[in-house]
Amino acid sequence: MVSEKRKRYLDEYIDKRKRINISLSADEYSKISYLADLNNTKPTSFITQLVQHHLNKSPFISSQLQDEIKDMKFLLRNVANNINQIAHRSNTLKVMVDERDLLMELKKLEDGIASFIQKEAEK
Repeated sequence: MVSEKRKRYLDEYIDKRKRINISLSADEYSKISYLADLNNTKPTSFITQLVQHHLNKSPFISSQLQDEIKDMKFLLRNVANNINQIAHRSNTLKVMVDERDLLMELKKLEDGIASFIQKEAEK
């Protein structure tokens, strides 16, 4: 016999959560399963994440790509730190360094990273 508390819980759960069943070809399922494995998740959880990202209009970024972005951010911060050190050294020695060239190189690097991320997100 189901307790009253359990029955209320099930009724509330049914009201809050909805289940959707989809049919996939074997090829489609194998692709989803492969991508889910790359992200260390189950296929159903992976599809749920994809749907949530799409509904929020934010691109889905795999965990592998997130790690690469994290590494690029770290390197970019190091480059920015090096530019600050060059500027400080230039001011200390009263030797002019063309800061515009340094900043343009940093901008090229930033644009390259943004382009890479956009291409990876569209895959």
